[in-house]
Amino acid sequence: MITCRELAELLFDLTSGELAPEQVSHVELHLSQCGHCAAYEETYRVTINLTRKLPRASLPPPLAEKLRMILKSYQQQTHGDNA
Repeated sequence: MITCRELAELLFDLTSGELAPEQVSHVELHLSQCGHCAAYEETYRVTINLTRKLPRASLPPPLAEKLRMILKSYQQQTHGDNA
């Protein structure tokens, strides 16, 4: 059986449908036996569903520019100056 920590690490893949079938069965078994994880998984799904209903908003221009600079710096660090 998987641990609570392992379940938490698998939640994104579970909710996005990217978890392997054998892992899904392990997760479902754990959820059926662990009330804390079952509650955590439910709030995780509810949070995703609620945030999908929020209206889309543009990033403020200063934040967008800062994010571009950070991503460009990261890209240069990981791929060299040729990126």
